[in-house]
Amino acid sequence: MKGIVFNLLDEVVRREYSEDTWDLLLESADVAGSFTSLGSYPDEQMMKLVAAASAALNMPADAVLRWFGRRAMPLLAERYPVFFSTPRTTRDFLLTLNDIIHP
Repeated sequence: MKGIVFNLLDEVVRREYSEDTWDLLLESADVAGSFTSLGSYPDEQMMKLVAAASAALNMPADAVLRWFGRRAMPLLAERYPVFFSTPRTTRDFLLTLNDIIHP
């Protein structure tokens, strides 16, 4: 998984909860927490963070993923508007990932 996804999770957790909450999730998930936006990381690390968030925020894991996706997409569009110049919907955007982000 690309580091930008981890960076977005970091940002939305800090914005809506706190820096302490992000640190708690990293510690609970036993994940280092230093992600570069262009780096690639094992999906397992994200799943550990989702599980930690599920426990800490008292939300089912699927609700954590929906919460994150709803908040991350606008941030991603703000940072990388070129990725969103053609796609009109989230589904359209997702269908372009292999061509744009994972060439």
